[in-house]
Amino acid sequence: MDIKNLTGGNLRTEGSPSGVKPRVTSTADRPSTPNTPGAIGEPVTLTQTARIMSAARDQANNVPINEAKVAELTVAIAEGRYSIDNQRLADRMLAFERLLA
Repeated sequence: MDIKNLTGGNLRTEGSPSGVKPRVTSTADRPSTPNTPGAIGEPVTLTQTARIMSAARDQANNVPINEAKVAELTVAIAEGRYSIDNQRLADRMLAFERLLA
């Protein structure tokens, strides 16, 4: 796919693509599915990778948030006082890349 000449002329700005249903967000709108042991259906087996990713997601959802720090940073950004140390950011990005290699 050539991404150099994208014009955006064929991008949709309203509605959803044809044939695509919007995601159901309300639990009342969802069809009920039994969560009981012995429910009729196909057995599902998760891979080790899926189990690890699920555990990581659960851990990430339980990380405490420092609300005072978030508020402080929000105000600093809004007032234009938040500065970025480009060298420190670059060093940390490189260190992260090394972890992935």
